[in-house]
Amino acid sequence: MNGLSAATNVLAPAYYLLRERGYHVYFVKEHDWWIAEKEDVRLVAYNAIELCGIAYIYESKGENWSVSDEAIEAYLQLEL
Repeated sequence: MNGLSAATNVLAPAYYLLRERGYHVYFVKEHDWWIAEKEDVRLVAYNAIELCGIAYIYESKGENWSVSDEAIEAYLQLEL
């Protein structure tokens, strides 16, 4: 079985994947943020792996990325 974990060695591949998808990616040291911009979208996260996840959500859902309060409650129950 193959696998992958969110670890330091995945940060650079995440960065290059975003660039391959057409994002301009950069780090803002004063805020400790990674930013990816493409066309009229700006995505912000604390590392490149998070940025990939946010990009995936945005590319999949667009402006309608949020879920209902019920879905949030159901998600929170998974952590119990």
